[in-house]
Amino acid sequence: MGDKNASKRGAQSLNNSLSNTPNKPVRSKIPKPNDCKEGKKEENSTEIQAMFQHIMDKLGKLDVIDSRVQSVEHELKEMKKSLDFVHEEVEDLKKENAKLKKSDGETQERLATLEKQNDMMKNRLIDLQTSILESHLEIQDAKLIKLDRSHRMGKKQQGKTRAIVAKFNYFPDKVRVLAIAKKLKDTGIAISEQFPEEIVNIRKKLMPVFKKARAEGKKVKM
Repeated sequence: MGDKNASKRGAQSLNNSLSNTPNKPVRSKIPKPNDCKEGKKEENSTEIQAMFQHIMDKLGKLDVIDSRVQSVEHELKEMKKSLDFVHEEVEDLKKENAKLKKSDGETQERLATLEKQNDMMKNRLIDLQTSILESHLEIQDAKLIKLDRSHRMGKKQQGKTRAIVAKFNYFPDKVRVLAIAKKLKDTGIAISEQFPEEIVNIRKKLMPVFKKARAEGKKVKM
């Protein structure tokens, strides 16, 4: 019984002691409303800055791309100018080529005509030479004498007869014709050997001496 009373007195004394001790204020761990707002503002500001920086980076890349696109467009324009110039050059060359082809065709036709005329002239010359040999030199086999070529000398002039130059294929025929050429005296036709220009000049210088000797009755030959 005594123990129980003592226990009650101890408990009561403890309660009185606790009630008389001043209570310390307990800080709350729950954040205040102002603190939450400030934190959210900072977080939002950081996100906005990050988004702004991201946008600026994208815009910078777009500027680079735009610059490259403009450069490519400029190059394409220059290439188009070059292609247009080349196309014009090709068209001009085509026109020139067409003119040249036309001119070449006309030239070929003229050459063909001239060749025909030349052949006709050759045949006429051969006929004329053969006629002279047969009628004036009395060479019966004149048609058998072969000439490699024959042509007239100098340009055609009215009232002036051009000489005919002929090359004999067979040398003895040439010697035979020259030997009997004296028969053409006083016929208006003369046959003589063709010499190089140097020999012709020498013969011209000797001609006065030759004529003087002939006039003196001397037998001379040049």
